[in-house]
Amino acid sequence: MKASPKEFRVDAAEKLSGATSYIRDEQIPGLWYGTTVRSPHPRARIREIHLDPHFDWNTVTIVTAQDIPNNYVAMLENDMPFLAEKVVNYVGEPVALIAAPTRAEAEEAKKHLRVDYEPLPAILDMLEAEKSSIKLFGENNLFKEIVIEKGNLETAREKAAAVVELEARTGYQEHLYLEPQGMIAIPEKDRVILKGSLQCPYYVKNALTTMFAGLKHITVIQAPTGGAFGGKEDFPSLLAGHAALLAVKSGHPIAMFYDREEDVQVTTKRHPSYHHDVAYVDQEGCLLGLDLHLWLDGGAYCTLSQVVLARAALTATGSYYVPNVRIHAKAVATNTVPSGAFRGFGGPQAVFAMEMLMEKIAQRLGLPPHEVRRKNLIKEGQDTATEQVLKYSVSARETFEDVLQESDYEQKYRQYQEWNKPILEKLRKGEYPKSNRHDRLRGIGLAAFLHGAGFTGTGENKIQGKIRVELTAEGKPLIFSAQTEMGQGEQTAFRKILSDALYIDRDDVLLAEVNTDKVPDSGPTVASRTTMVVGSLLVDAAEEIIQQLSYRLKEEQGVQFDYRRGYFYGGEQILSFREVAQKYAGLTVEKQYHHPPIIKFDDIRWKGDAYPVFSWAAAVAEVEVDPVTFEIRVVRYFTTHEIGKAINYNQAVAQIEGGSLQGIGYALYEKIKLQNGKFDISGFTDYIIPATTETPEFQVKILENPYPFGPFGAKGLGELPFVGAAPAVLSALWMIFGKEFNHLPVLPEDLLQLFSKQKNTEG
Repeated sequence: MKASPKEFRVDAAEKLSGATSYIRDEQIPGLWYGTTVRSPHPRARIREIHLDPHFDWNTVTIVTAQDIPNNYVAMLENDMPFLAEKVVNYVGEPVALIAAPTRAEAEEAKKHLRVDYEPLPAILDMLEAEKSSIKLFGENNLFKEIVIEKGNLETAREKAAAVVELEARTGYQEHLYLEPQGMIAIPEKDRVILKGSLQCPYYVKNALTTMFAGLKHITVIQAPTGGAFGGKEDFPSLLAGHAALLAVKSGHPIAMFYDREEDVQVTTKRHPSYHHDVAYVDQEGCLLGLDLHLWLDGGAYCTLSQVVLARAALTATGSYYVPNVRIHAKAVATNTVPSGAFRGFGGPQAVFAMEMLMEKIAQRLGLPPHEVRRKNLIKEGQDTATEQVLKYSVSARETFEDVLQESDYEQKYRQYQEWNKPILEKLRKGEYPKSNRHDRLRGIGLAAFLHGAGFTGTGENKIQGKIRVELTAEGKPLIFSAQTEMGQGEQTAFRKILSDALYIDRDDVLLAEVNTDKVPDSGPTVASRTTMVVGSLLVDAAEEIIQQLSYRLKEEQGVQFDYRRGYFYGGEQILSFREVAQKYAGLTVEKQYHHPPIIKFDDIRWKGDAYPVFSWAAAVAEVEVDPVTFEIRVVRYFTTHEIGKAINYNQAVAQIEGGSLQGIGYALYEKIKLQNGKFDISGFTDYIIPATTETPEFQVKILENPYPFGPFGAKGLGELPFVGAAPAVLSALWMIFGKEFNHLPVLPEDLLQLFSKQKNTEG
């Protein structure tokens, strides 16, 4: 489909031409540079900080914990310090800050500062955390524990024809946004201005207002942001605090710019997870009950682990109806870099485990994997694990059937099974075939998945996000919102939503700078909420603007708005929106979000409407495996997404392709190990992500099943594509090898080990 000019991203031309100015392009007189002194230990006591007496410390500024009014980053729990004071709890934890006129001078000064540590025992395994004698958080190192129950598991156990059990693990994942973390702090008499690459300006403002004990007015401005994926949700609060502390103490503007190695070593990652799941099924593969246990490794400090765990728990049953459920979920503390937000926010881990459990049920009962899924897909009128009855915009079955048809899944499944038989036989005998396209193993796998749009439970009512629209002297509406553009297309979507609601050209809609002194708090740019939640406020604002203008014109001139034609008329008068808006320039409308009253959730009992609505999808991955090198490639990827309404179709397709490719990386390439608490990666050289050569042929289809409370029916999209990609890919490996694949990522050496073990066993 060829895109019209009005579907192009509004920020595309500047970015493609290189005209966009990022935070590192800022030219600020008197700018100094900051650097961070970090712990080399996963856990240690800080005995003393030594300053070399032979170094001229008057040429630099040093900040330690003693300089901080409130030494904690205000988030869900106030457990993470800006700078460690007595104990460090992970490799890379900040202990001191140094600023100097140049980067080289700051780095040189760091060589003359020495911290005397007493190493202490550490927790490095999430499954040991709860019972460890080492106490990092509370009495048992639990950041949060959630239990969700529905029905009676004992009834399911008694009726079950089979009991299927699965253990599954997922590892860390690095965001690897193109632009590393960067922040500039500019000190003024009673104010500090923070400008940087970030997702959530009001998170930063709140954290720094708290850090300075309210003694400084904090202004936060978002610079153009080169990617985030959740990695610039919580972490910029810590980085902004460091820059601001150095700026206030030195009196100079301070830049804190991470290089790639520092960024990947110390910033938050996707939570590793462990799952122990039990399914009770009848002879046909229908789910009678699920007993699901999951753990998330939160790292040394809580950050966002509590809400990541909540989404993981609430997504744990996937796209399926289960009459009897128990979900027991825990987020634990370990002496590792804190985990944080990442696209999907706990959903990818939970759905992966559920989809692999469906594979094992099919394998155990000798049934086709697609039939087991088909029998269990949830539909409108059925309820979830929290007893949320799905009332509208439910498309688990529609997306699933569509992708099966588009991919010709059933026929290819049979064909590839026959194709693989002689190749697998040679492998079992140790007779490796030739490494060419005609001898590669072929597999096809599938996944059904979903994502709750917006914040969990009562989150949106607590946020009460606000936006404001003002008519300018030029007759153009100006949007004031704290939502940020980070590559996902927010600026384009907002302009299109408001222009369509006002019946005007997209180019006539303006966006105010994201500056906390100017824009209201519309909530963070996370949780697939921007288009659905904040976009709905724009539609509401447009309706009120038209009503107010119509009322004034009717009172004065007998003119009213024609919704069919998109202009004002009365008698012989025909007035465009711009003409009327110029007449009433300065008219301002503010809107605040509240859930529709039919949406109710009990945060204590975990009952009710966990999300206002879900977006639905299914995917089929075609995979080839080289029988000599065991290289795994996804060659074709089919996916059908139902997102209510595509605000910009081509942009939505691009989001789906990008998120799916990122999920393929999670499945097959992106491996991080810990060596005594330290990540074994330094950047693009040793952290592998899919490039153009690993990009499959995509076939994307979007279904529309409007959500009545979203803008023009739209629901959330940004996170959904990621969620199902990894399980679809691993489903293809189950199909090829007839073996259990229950961990992410799967690398060629894992397949080699699989056949080595098999050969040794048979021998």
